[in-house]
Formats: sequence, C-alpha cells, structure tokens
Amino acid sequence: MSGTLRAVRGGTGVGGDTREAVAEATVRLVRELVDANRLAPADVECLWFTVTPDLTAEIPPLALRESRLLDVPMLCAAEPDWDGQAPHTIRVMALARLDGRREPRHVYLEGAGPQRP
Repeated sequence: MSGTLRAVRGGTGVGGDTREAVAEATVRLVRELVDANRLAPADVECLWFTVTPDLTAEIPPLALRESRLLDVPMLCAAEPDWDGQAPHTIRVMALARLDGRREPRHVYLEGAGPQRP
C-alpha cells in the first residue's frame, strides 16, 4: 500500500426501494469507482455511504459485504430529508491511496451528480 490518501466520491440513483435494487446499485457504483481509479483492494482504506431517507430496504455496507467485492471498514448514514432532494440516491466517499500524480476520478451513475439541486 503506497500513495497519497485521497477522497474519491460517487453516487448513483436506485431504481426502487428493494434489497435487490440497492444491492445492485451499490456494487455497480463501487466497482466502477474502483475501476475508474485503478484501485487494488488494498488501496481502499474505508467507505462512507449515505442514502436518501426513501431507501430503507437495505443498506449499502451490508450489500457490499455480501458481494465480497471489498473487505474494508464501512459506515452508512441517512441523509436529512430536505426540499429538492433527489429520490432513491446512494452516495459514497472512499478514502483510498492514489499515486500522487493522479487526480481522483469521481463516479456518478443513473442521474446522480456531483452537485445537488
């Protein structure tokens, strides 16, 4: 494990509030974030997820644990409910070691974006 510890962000919309939809969206988001940043599993220190309040069927850390994609500490929190919030959204911040010359590549899927309304 070498490199500079950096925050890499991402987000994705989820098709619905089901265990399967949350799990599929979580795994896809993390897989694409890892691939886009050319990360080895040992490069990822931890993941911090947030979910919008309308997602209650599953939480991303459990879904990711079951997939066995990464075995790192994970935390999940519910975002506050606010006017203008995008529905059915998972966001992630990964703390990962990147080569010092590379900038993080943030990943946004299924209508999620870096800017909130």
